Amino acid sequence: MVRMSKQGERRHRFPRKNRAPSAKTGPLKDQLPNGYKAHSNAVEGDIAAMVFIAKIK
Repeated sequence: MVRMSKQGERRHRFPRKNRAPSAKTGPLKDQLPNGYKAHSNAVEGDIAAMVFIAKIK
């Protein structure tokens, strides 16, 4: 019988909790120029400089 490593033993005990590190497969991070998605302002006119309410499509 072969002796198991401590990390392997933990992974065997709690398979969902302790997974081996793997490469990310999901969507990549958005390449946004400002660091956020810009929204147009719902308020128009002179008040638009003071108040910003995001217009979500």
